[in-house]
Amino acid sequence: MRILHCSDPHFDLSLRSIPLRKWFGKRAVGALNLLGGRGHYFDNADEKIDALVRFKETHAVDLVLCTGDYTALGLEAELENAAELIAPLAQPPEHFITLPGNHDIYAKDVIHSDAFFRYFGRYMHNDWPQYSVDGVWPFVRLFDEVAVIGVNSAKPNPMPWRSDGHIPSEQLEALGQILADPRLADRWVFVMTHYAARLADGRPDRKQHGLRNADDFLRVCRPIRHGAILNGHIHRCYRTDLTPEGLTIDLYCAGSVTMEGRECFWLFDVNREGMRVQRGVYAEGEYHLLECTDV
Repeated sequence: MRILHCSDPHFDLSLRSIPLRKWFGKRAVGALNLLGGRGHYFDNADEKIDALVRFKETHAVDLVLCTGDYTALGLEAELENAAELIAPLAQPPEHFITLPGNHDIYAKDVIHSDAFFRYFGRYMHNDWPQYSVDGVWPFVRLFDEVAVIGVNSAKPNPMPWRSDGHIPSEQLEALGQILADPRLADRWVFVMTHYAARLADGRPDRKQHGLRNADDFLRVCRPIRHGAILNGHIHRCYRTDLTPEGLTIDLYCAGSVTMEGRECFWLFDVNREGMRVQRGVYAEGEYHLLECTDV
């Protein structure tokens, strides 16, 4: 099976679309950051996703996993726009799996309105709903020799200087039960969440930006013997192979698939014999593959 893991497309939507009543608190600060220059790094995100669709079709990708951050400020108009732009990549829908990033759940109103789930819920189907304890979370998708598990680490951060995440304890407990299920014994297991449990050098991210209970999450993931932990949030592609907390699998950060100068993703080929991993990059309007690693 060929699996493409991408993250953080951050589709651009004009700030003029923001209703005046939304210009307060953290969104106001975020908008100023975009106006100050951060936003231009994603000016051509829609064109790059079109190129990713071409790559997917040319390279016969079976399954696409996206670890969130479709938007900048988590506005409903942004989510609607992002859902429309991602739709060509998400075909067929049952072979596209996603979850929210911190920018998609930027403020509490996104949770109250259930906006993310209204636009992206179709990509979070659950084959084992008996394990869901926090809305849809955690969810499990099964594909022949592969199992994909999604846990939600994104949450609103009212304070402008905070962008940290947290996986609720009930989700971690359910994740542990899923990983103990004997039906996973012979499968490649991919656990996806938005926040990085470790940086490229194996260290935890700083508290104001990272996954607050990363150590607990890694301890729960110890039973995994074949597969990977997948995340985004940090806009650089890297693999952490320091096996922290007794893990026997690697952690892969897909960076941002659209950020100018850093566009990247991971491509996994898995079968009964092993897993081959390649990194994708963007150049001259198209995505290309770089190094190959057998795991």
